[in-house]
Amino acid sequence: MNAFNLKVMRHIRLCLSLAILTGITGSLCAQVRLTETEWILPSYTVAPPDKNPMFFDGRSYQGASKVIYPYGMNDVIGTEKSDRAWKALVLENEYIRLCVTPEIGGKLYYATDLGNGYNFIYKNDVVKPSNIGMLGAWVSGGIEWCVLHHHRASSFLPVDYELVENEDGSKTIWIGETEPRQRMRWTIGITAFPGKSYFEAMIKIHNPTPLTHSFLYWANVAVHTNKDYQVIFPPSVQVATYHAKNDFTHWPVSREVYRGQDFTEGVDVSWWVNSPGSASFFAHDLKEDFMGGYDHGKETGTVHIGDHHIVKGAKLWEWGSGPRGQATEARLTENAGPYVEIMTGAYSDNQPDYSWIKPYETKIIRQYWYPVRDIGGFKNANLNGAVNLEEREGNRIFLGYHSTQEIDRARIVLKNRGRVIFEKIVRISPESAFTELIKSGAAFKLTDLYTEMTDAGTGEILVSYQPVEMDYPEELPETVEPPPPPGDIANNEELYLTGRRIEQFHNPRIDPMDYYVEVLRRDPLDIRTNISVGNILLKNGDYLNARKHFSNAITRLAKDYTRPSDCEALYLQGITLRALGLFDEAVDTLHRAAWDYAFHAPAYLELARISAAKGDYAKSLAEINISLSTNAMNNSAICFRAAMQRKMGDYSEAEKTLETILKEDPLDFRAANEAYLLARERGDNQEAGRRLDILAGNMRDFEQNYLELAAGYLNDGLPGEAEDVLLRFKGEYPIVSYYLGYLAHRKGNREEAGKYFIAASRLPEDYCFPFRLETIRVLETALEYDPTDGKAYYYLGNILYDKQPEKAIGCWEKAVEHAPGLSIAYRNLGWGYYRCLEDGHRAIAAYEKAIGLNKEEPVYFEELDALYETSNAPIEKRLRLFEGNNEVVSRRDDAFARQIAVLTLAGKAERAVEYLAGRQFSYREGSSRVRDIIIDAYLVLGMLQLEEKDYDKAVETLLKAQLPEEEASGSRSGNRNIQVNYYLGLAYEAGGKQALAKKMYTSCTEMESARSGYISYYQGMGNLKLGRKKEAAEIFSSLVAEGEEQIRRANSSEVDFFAKFGAQEAENARLSDAYVLKGLGNNGLGDTGQALENLKKAVELSTGNLNAVIALSEVTTP
Repeated sequence: MNAFNLKVMRHIRLCLSLAILTGITGSLCAQVRLTETEWILPSYTVAPPDKNPMFFDGRSYQGASKVIYPYGMNDVIGTEKSDRAWKALVLENEYIRLCVTPEIGGKLYYATDLGNGYNFIYKNDVVKPSNIGMLGAWVSGGIEWCVLHHHRASSFLPVDYELVENEDGSKTIWIGETEPRQRMRWTIGITAFPGKSYFEAMIKIHNPTPLTHSFLYWANVAVHTNKDYQVIFPPSVQVATYHAKNDFTHWPVSREVYRGQDFTEGVDVSWWVNSPGSASFFAHDLKEDFMGGYDHGKETGTVHIGDHHIVKGAKLWEWGSGPRGQATEARLTENAGPYVEIMTGAYSDNQPDYSWIKPYETKIIRQYWYPVRDIGGFKNANLNGAVNLEEREGNRIFLGYHSTQEIDRARIVLKNRGRVIFEKIVRISPESAFTELIKSGAAFKLTDLYTEMTDAGTGEILVSYQPVEMDYPEELPETVEPPPPPGDIANNEELYLTGRRIEQFHNPRIDPMDYYVEVLRRDPLDIRTNISVGNILLKNGDYLNARKHFSNAITRLAKDYTRPSDCEALYLQGITLRALGLFDEAVDTLHRAAWDYAFHAPAYLELARISAAKGDYAKSLAEINISLSTNAMNNSAICFRAAMQRKMGDYSEAEKTLETILKEDPLDFRAANEAYLLARERGDNQEAGRRLDILAGNMRDFEQNYLELAAGYLNDGLPGEAEDVLLRFKGEYPIVSYYLGYLAHRKGNREEAGKYFIAASRLPEDYCFPFRLETIRVLETALEYDPTDGKAYYYLGNILYDKQPEKAIGCWEKAVEHAPGLSIAYRNLGWGYYRCLEDGHRAIAAYEKAIGLNKEEPVYFEELDALYETSNAPIEKRLRLFEGNNEVVSRRDDAFARQIAVLTLAGKAERAVEYLAGRQFSYREGSSRVRDIIIDAYLVLGMLQLEEKDYDKAVETLLKAQLPEEEASGSRSGNRNIQVNYYLGLAYEAGGKQALAKKMYTSCTEMESARSGYISYYQGMGNLKLGRKKEAAEIFSSLVAEGEEQIRRANSSEVDFFAKFGAQEAENARLSDAYVLKGLGNNGLGDTGQALENLKKAVELSTGNLNAVIALSEVTTP
């Protein structure tokens, strides 16, 4: 029976048993219904992930490091639509219906108010992915659970799930996963309750590792929007801020130029219609427990409730109501219309804004959403309901209440300065709001009013509101500024804290080690810095060097035989010593660390693992119990305790230990496996079989679930249990076979181990991206059996590259030595030679070897051409790379775009345009590169036709280079239509169409561009054509100045600290662009000699700089 049917049968059995036990036929099951079904949705295809590992290359994503490995890129998105059946988990009661799609990242796909049919969580009518996610494919709508990072890497991948019926009649959909990059576990329970119109999301983030990590959590909530939609932050929110808090504005009425949008006249930006461009508004210093949005046209909306001490983040994101924003939204849906995101963050109030989570810590977040209607918005809200109070003309007061449950006798009271001016007892429910327009006998002040809704029977205040006089600040808060270079920070503490913040926020442009190294240069024994450096090295598996830094910290901490108050260095040293196999030293060090309450629980858990590995289960159990005494929420320790109780034959205590965790976290595979082992060892084969069926269904044949469970047992000193888990895996995956070989080796069965290792080496390497540090020892053991196993070396290199890149490169060199046909290892060497060793020559040779072995990987072509471009290879060489390979490179947008760029640069724009015919590219957030390459191809072809005096053809081609107005300014270079229209003017002028030429030149000068840069040159040239020499000269002079400033910045190695997307450009490319600006400015000012010098320099720096090549070709020698 497959996993789908198993879950359905379990659900049916549960409903039937509840009905029998309660003596009813449908009461509980009818109030809250939970079903798993198939949902047919029109869907666009996403190709299988790329087979090549994608290591970190300095790219930014949502303001943090774009760390992809060990995930695969799934960014090849098809253009054809067909119906597809998706798993749908549907949860509903009498008021609301929710749908969760576990195959789409566990997204809550929609939530509907059953009373009016309004989707109070956005419902997309089609699965239409775009390249917005970290890995690529991402779909709009619903609630995306952005756990650990934003957006979550797996938001378009399947997640674990389970359906649960609770004793109180509520029902829960559990979703979760173990995130591979930090090995942390998250689960979310989405619950609907009988008689309530809200649903709960309980988020558990568990750090099952012995190390501290930083994490981010946001619920990305989409709601339908239109001209009548208003986003509601609590009335006390007076200021909003941007990503990284590098810009602030007043809220709700902005009076600033905010992120390029001019609101200086005073614009209420809480209304979607008032922000034509894309924008993020984070509530600054949230002080209440609610936020949401309201459609004033449809008289309905969405309320979110969460404890603001934990759920500290509230954010509005919008593509914008203007043409460009709506053009983008049209790519994400077909008929569902525009949306805004009313996001909520916990332990975070910004993006990126990461918080720390300690070893074995569990953080729990509770959030609630419900629909609201018929009350014109809301000024306060809680789980009981929402209230609106507004002043109306003619001394009238509008009062509205919405309730999340039916209340037969609700007392509504309105007071003015303590005197009751209105009172009424009403029946209220989610389907029937209360509203009243109250005539005040005299003038009143809004802040003198107070209203409340109470339960008339109990007197309990359900929800209330007291308007408060707001004193809106004139001065906005101080913005975050990029940190100075390490050498410019005088104070060691500030230097350390700067590095720590960079590490905490995963900044992609600046390395925290630069700051730590400077501290240690000044003070080699600095305690905090040695701990931070050691911690990084420990996470990277560099145990020997980590040990040195922890020893340095301990030397100062323990000077004069001092018992330190902060024992983090001792704890981490104990972890390191255990990893090095120095168990006696580790035990002594961990015991000393446990004297510090902060490390008492994790230190004793590590001690328990060492004891278990020695077979001393009684001692291990005692140490686990001590650990749990100071961290009772550690699932890892609880499951470990059950295992020790089971090993000692104390089955009844083991069962008690597991009872709570199985109920509270049904996706804890370790607990479920222990329950299976317990039943098996008791001889209850039927119960064991039942539990194993459930566990197998929940683990969904996903190899990483099996490996993570097995690794957990190995870390706990229980290799037998680890082997039992892996033997149940039904698929074929090299690392599973390597582990089974390793486990056989540990049992002393060399023959069996050898067979597993051979089998592992013969399995395909496709999509095998190992990442666990534990796997290093496994692969090293395999190499002891067969030192010529090239694939084992290849996998070792993959694990190590983002941690110890030089060592990884050595492994890949061994891989190609023993497996010379392994093209992917040559590709990895090319990656490492260039990005780590900065050896472009060897990198190119490795890529060329990879392509020589395998011409079917478009990534190889894209990455090699990038190296050719960086190394200033002749254009002929770049052209030869793509010749005859169009079918392969066209499988990926990035490779195909490079081919088009090369053809254009090589003077073969006509062929480039032919290849572009009918090609559709996937939208990629934060990048205009593909769009620029398309424009370049048509522009250059039009210029060639102009040169050939085929003016009509040139006009026809250049018109194809124009962009719709809403997209024209989206280029990183500025409004490309300015440039295109200038050449259109030349074509019209040369063809004798003076009026049209003047129109084009005029448009050049009048168009707005979000960015300056080389595009402004064409505005200057347009002014010259119109006889406006003064205006033109100002533009050309500013180009020269801008070029000089960019040269200064490039030479000073300044980085974009706040970069949200993309990679840092190579220095030669940035300098080349700067010299283009100077050259164009010189040329416009008539200094052709200086122009030639600067433009030649630009081409010399980057032969692939098309703008430099074009400009140089157009400058005449004086």
